[in-house]
Amino acid sequence: MRQDQPLERQFFHFVLPSMASQLLCGFFVVVDGFFIGRNMGDTGLAAINVAWPLVQVLLAVGMALGVGGSVCAATALGAGDEAAARRAVGNTLTALAVASVVIGVGFYFLHPFLLPYMGADESLIPPASEYLRVVCALAFTQIFSNGLVPLLRGTGRSVTAMAVMILGLVANIFLDWLFIERFQWGLWGAAVATMAAQGGCMAVALPLVLTGRTAAPRAADLRPRGALLRQIGRLGASPFGLSLSTSIVLLLNNIQAQRYGGTAAVAVYAILSYVTGSFLPLITGVGDGAQPLVSYANGARDRTALAHLRRKGLATAVGAGAVCSLLCLAGREMLPVLFGAGPATVPAAAAALWYLVVSFPLMGLARFACSYFCAVSHARASALLAYGEPLVIQPLFLFLLPAAGLGLQGVWAAYPATALVIGAAALALLRRAVTRPS
Repeated sequence: MRQDQPLERQFFHFVLPSMASQLLCGFFVVVDGFFIGRNMGDTGLAAINVAWPLVQVLLAVGMALGVGGSVCAATALGAGDEAAARRAVGNTLTALAVASVVIGVGFYFLHPFLLPYMGADESLIPPASEYLRVVCALAFTQIFSNGLVPLLRGTGRSVTAMAVMILGLVANIFLDWLFIERFQWGLWGAAVATMAAQGGCMAVALPLVLTGRTAAPRAADLRPRGALLRQIGRLGASPFGLSLSTSIVLLLNNIQAQRYGGTAAVAVYAILSYVTGSFLPLITGVGDGAQPLVSYANGARDRTALAHLRRKGLATAVGAGAVCSLLCLAGREMLPVLFGAGPATVPAAAAALWYLVVSFPLMGLARFACSYFCAVSHARASALLAYGEPLVIQPLFLFLLPAAGLGLQGVWAAYPATALVIGAAALALLRRAVTRPS
């Protein structure tokens, strides 16, 4: 968002750190799983698994508010309204604080009643509750850290945002080793390690947001403004949906894989979910990184820059998807082994990975379109793509294709079928937006 730099250079300056940051976000979970699996075995991993949906809500809320505030701030900066940008950042911080208290306290007291409905039996409730008590008590660290990173990007500091994420990952690895492996504090130690690492991200990022040269809020900017908060929430709805979609899709696929292929099929789907969880963040990072530039251009009503960013973003997202497809194709025999598949599971997983190969470029198109519409404040189109995939299209294919005689192959085919429909919908919405700009 610097007038003295070519737009092409700014695009990659924002997008590449964002792709790296998205990839690092997934490593927080991988690191916990690695140390818990080594020291607590299946019980520890199962406890984390049943507790994760509540943790995902914290992450999703922080991300949603941060992205919503980032869009508002970057749009105001593009329009030359520094005061409005400060108010957007200030109200986002206020929203993050309120959400931290409400959700943290609510989940702290409610989680013992929720865990049985999340798949925890009597043996898993105590360890899962041990983990969640710490997470809920320190919920503000996760909500703030996930909300501050988009604010840094939205005010032009994409490399700083990536550096904050790297700091948090390094801290998480060290603290997991210290608390779980060295001190043997179990799940309590895992929770403390994660929340302390997130707290470190917050401690570094918050002063940067408050004292930055661009859109640093003053005390008066923290005062809640109803219309602005509603706008932040409306724009954050699609990032919230994208953040939670993984959990919804995971649950539905597990149900259908178990139904049509038993435990062996669930093991195969676990490999597919690991692969998509590793590759999709890179694709999603294109839209997230381009968002501040798109919002700035939209605020400045620079249609030429918007068109350039739209074309460049689509090409980069689809290209990143194609690279992921090639990696998946080349590594279809190795990836199952890398993610821990047994000898009996490797051939079935390698065959099922073909369905992902054809899907990633289409998902690149859909994910970028979702971020683009959010960035230009087309919240309805963005939400349609974000929620239509996990709540409508994929469930429909997951139940129709296997029942139509495809069986387990229908479960695997649901993903590329969903990618085809959501990609076509994204393309249609983009064409409509181009021909009928707001």
